[in-house]
Amino acid sequence: MRRIFATMAAALAMGVSAPALASELGGGVYPNGAEGFSGAAMPPPGTYLLGYLQHYEADRFNGPDGEAGLLPNFRVRSDAAIVRMVHMTPVKILGATWGMQAIVPVVKLKVGAAGLGDETTGLGDITIDPILLGWHFQNGVHVSAGVDINLPLGAYDRRKLSNISRNYLNFEPVVALAYYGKKGFSLDVKVMYDINTRNNQAVFTPFNPTGASYRSGNELHADIAVGQQIGKWKLGASGYVYKQTTKDQVSDPTAQAFIERMRGFKGQVIGVGPTASYQAGKVQLIGTWQHEFHAENRPQGDKFWLKAIIPIGR
Repeated sequence: MRRIFATMAAALAMGVSAPALASELGGGVYPNGAEGFSGAAMPPPGTYLLGYLQHYEADRFNGPDGEAGLLPNFRVRSDAAIVRMVHMTPVKILGATWGMQAIVPVVKLKVGAAGLGDETTGLGDITIDPILLGWHFQNGVHVSAGVDINLPLGAYDRRKLSNISRNYLNFEPVVALAYYGKKGFSLDVKVMYDINTRNNQAVFTPFNPTGASYRSGNELHADIAVGQQIGKWKLGASGYVYKQTTKDQVSDPTAQAFIERMRGFKGQVIGVGPTASYQAGKVQLIGTWQHEFHAENRPQGDKFWLKAIIPIGR
């Protein structure tokens, strides 16, 4: 029984924090809350290095009604270092500046339940977007759009408790809106919709004991940040809203029946907390703490971010 609970913990918990943490049920490729200040507008033409450090901890896994205790003695800890390269060209497409990006994470993940657990450290799945479009208007409004493609290149073993790859392709359309006022007020809203493909080498779990092919439900989520510039500082709040829109699907009828009883294992969560940024020359530094509220079919915990935006050339 202890092994069953520990395996369930791993199967459910991997998608909670860093990019591409594996989860057949709930979770997702995108690390909710990653983009706060300056997260919705594309920069001017040039090349930019963005670095992220993230820490996430949770000691409860909630059920479908948001109640704690679905998994006994549950605990997850994730630490991630992410490098994101963005290149914006001077080329115009439909009046927008054309750019591209690549995101590479390195993740250390530790999961436990019922007194058992393990950890994995390695390269996560890589995200690319060859067509980023950014529109800029004189009234301070900025609009951007693109389609991120998440490639399953990270470490994955269907027999392990911890994985840092989803082991399937994911397509994520993105639309973002930003407003930067003349008096220093800012609003960033980034909305994404994850379209997940099928994992033909699914993790072995008590509710999918044969490892039958598995397709995680699609996910709608948004990062939101509001702030006020005061000299070199910007102070405010940032958060995220996440809701799985379609149920999980598994090719084994018995396993699918279990999924149906758990309302399709549709996850949802809200996270919010304070954030601050400091402009050190051309480098912008952003620190954030986000506390999660009312998680369903997911862990519920706390997330910490340190982000740097560094222009490196034109």
